[in-house]
Amino acid sequence: MRVAPSIGIIGAGFSGSLLAVHLLRRLPPGGRVYLIERNREFGSGLAYSTANASHLLNVRAERMSAFEQDPGHFLRWLADQGSEPGSSFVPRGQYGRYIQSLLSDQLSTEGGNRNLFLFPDEATDLDLGADGVTIRMSGGRPVEVDRVVLAVGNFPPQIPPGAEALAASPRYLPNPWDPTALVGIDRDAKLLVVGTGLTMVDFVLTLFDRGHRGPIVALSRRGLLPHRHAAGPPAWPWPDADSSPPLSRRLRQVRIAASERDWRAVFDGLRPHTPAWWGALSLPERKRFLRHLRPWWDVHRHRMAPPVADRIDLALSSGALTLAAGKFVAIDRREDGLVIDYRPRGREGWRRVAVDYVVNCSGPDSDYGRIEQKMVRALLDRGAVVPDILGLGLEVDADLRLLDRQGRPQPRLYGIGPVTRSRFWECTAVPEIRRQTEELAERLGAE
Repeated sequence: MRVAPSIGIIGAGFSGSLLAVHLLRRLPPGGRVYLIERNREFGSGLAYSTANASHLLNVRAERMSAFEQDPGHFLRWLADQGSEPGSSFVPRGQYGRYIQSLLSDQLSTEGGNRNLFLFPDEATDLDLGADGVTIRMSGGRPVEVDRVVLAVGNFPPQIPPGAEALAASPRYLPNPWDPTALVGIDRDAKLLVVGTGLTMVDFVLTLFDRGHRGPIVALSRRGLLPHRHAAGPPAWPWPDADSSPPLSRRLRQVRIAASERDWRAVFDGLRPHTPAWWGALSLPERKRFLRHLRPWWDVHRHRMAPPVADRIDLALSSGALTLAAGKFVAIDRREDGLVIDYRPRGREGWRRVAVDYVVNCSGPDSDYGRIEQKMVRALLDRGAVVPDILGLGLEVDADLRLLDRQGRPQPRLYGIGPVTRSRFWECTAVPEIRRQTEELAERLGAE
């Protein structure tokens, strides 16, 4: 008689929670899913747990369904909540409640509450055996399962190069998502924000919503701000989507296509093909992309919702927010603040700015060689998993199985979401994660 399978999922943000829902719909009767989350909030994760209504999705609601074959699911859920967003951008916290409702619905179905187990605890290690996996827990008994999926999401940013002296300063805020980050900061304080991407945008909006009046300088290597979403034509279908030309030729194709039509349609047309194109690049080409093209890719690919862009434009025009491009040269820690010297991009010499606080909004750290989370560290030290050479995540094969130090696929250990970025590049947005979770749930259910 076949024994009912059991799957452990480490991380209950969007990726892990959605995988749990899909697994419970596909596993045979009696199949069990153990969802483990150290932050004790299931379903929303870091991105969708914000309570600030100014933090909007950067994708229109009509494209945010949790189910590939049911694109209107999220819109119907919004309508049931009394909201009619149309094609607008809704608050991210509302999307978090949507994912939580999927878990609640699964628990309320017949047998669901017997097959889904929620563990508000931290996984500290995995014992990978021939017959199963033991998940070691920080505060409770170990959990025995057949397979484990790492859905650990993103980690806080690292101190940028040249700014190591900030680490010992009480005026340095290393994690902008820390709910206590703004406690004690005067509304007239002068701030330097490291990073000019979407994390910076969210943090600045939070400041403004709490009445911040002091000047804000946002500094990054290139000083690029995410572009805004705008109404435009549908995604442009690439005529040679299955080809794999060198990176330089593909770049020329993108530039030519963007000169002939709306660039947003060009980039939206790229999305379905990006994993295959990325996989076809050689290692030197991937390094070249990350070194020279990644900042430009990010500001075109990850855009601001129009209401968000309007507020940022107003802040820039009023002088409340200033963008700067450059890299750190020196940091002088003083009792009454910090003095930052940075070298402006493309210019000789350096500039000096005196601020009360520095906030690191440079984006999540993806270099697993530096991650200190207990479970990840234990697996790395034993060679059970290995960081990819580009510092984007962990090595994983095409079936989402994590690779060990010898390059062998782990038969009982999988990864989804940001941890797989080295293999697929595009794996942090809802459409890509939705596809990953459905395909992995189908595979595990069939096994």
